[in-house]
This record gives sequence, C-alpha cells and structure tokens, in this order.
Amino acid sequence: MKRLIIDLESLPEEGKNFSGKIDRDLFGIDSDEAKVVDDLHYDLHAQRFGNELFLQGKISAAFEFCCVRCLNRFVQTLVIDDFSTSIRIDDQWVIDPSDQLREEILLDFPAYPHCEDADEPSTCVIPNMHFGVDKSPSSGVNSSAPTGESGVWDALDALGGISKSDKKDQKSWQLPNVEPPK
Repeated sequence: MKRLIIDLESLPEEGKNFSGKIDRDLFGIDSDEAKVVDDLHYDLHAQRFGNELFLQGKISAAFEFCCVRCLNRFVQTLVIDDFSTSIRIDDQWVIDPSDQLREEILLDFPAYPHCEDADEPSTCVIPNMHFGVDKSPSSGVNSSAPTGESGVWDALDALGGISKSDKKDQKSWQLPNVEPPK
C-alpha cells in the first residue's frame, strides 16, 4: 500500500512540498453507508521546527455515501483546504503521517449525508407512496392520522385499558388525593 513517507535527513531547513496520493486501502471502509471511491490526494508543505514536523496544505478523498432522506447513492469529495498538523519527532529519521491524514478526512465525514451535497448535486426525491399521513382515501393508502373524534392519545389509552367512559369519570383512574405528612 502506497503511503506518504518523509525522510527527515533529506528535508531542507526551509521545508519541502509533497504532492501525490495514498492508496485508498488506507481507509479500510467498505460498508453500505460509505465506500471509498478514490485515493487520498495531498498537496502539503512539510517543515521541521526543532523536535516537531509541521505539515500544512490540502488533502481530499472521494466517497460514495447513501442519502439519509431518499437512500440514493451519490459521490462526494471531502476536501480540507486548510489542513495542518504537528508531529512530534523523537529519534525517528523517517515519518509516515498517512494515518493523521486519514483521521482528518474521517472527521470530515457528513453526519447526515444528503444528495444536495454530492459532487453532482441532485434533488432528493422521496417516494411518497409509502407515507400515509395526509393521503386521501382514494389513494389506497391507510392514513395513520387520527380522524373524526379519535384523538392522538386514544391508541395509548387503549394499551392502558382506559376507555372513553373512564375518561369522563376521571376519578376512576386518578391517584387519590393524599396530604403530605406534617
């Protein structure tokens, strides 16, 4: 697997630019929610300051996400234009910051991916044939909205064994009036 390797012995004092890509296998992601589409691309400047290596620049990677609204799949490239990190240098002569780049991209994952955020945005189209609220009876969809005298609490009252006559006579299900001790 190709990674970003920085040789500190050959790194000039004024720093050096690094451009390239790291193999997509670095992410280790292949799920229904997200799939890696392309390698991690980087364009970074590396400079050593005492016992630290400072990296700054741009990193990006493309992923295929599943829209949380309509469940359609779409590609979104996550781009971090102002990436920067500092890596402590102990007795190493070679630094591999690939994992820091990976983590930064993963932290940029959308919490709720939507089609509108895709590289080629599209409008979410939710198939409404499955939603029963506010449907006319002629559509053949059973509305889950309460109708007539039915209230929103009737289903819960039925689970608790409370009938409409019990509701009228509230004393049958209210707690007794107990005075606090003195």
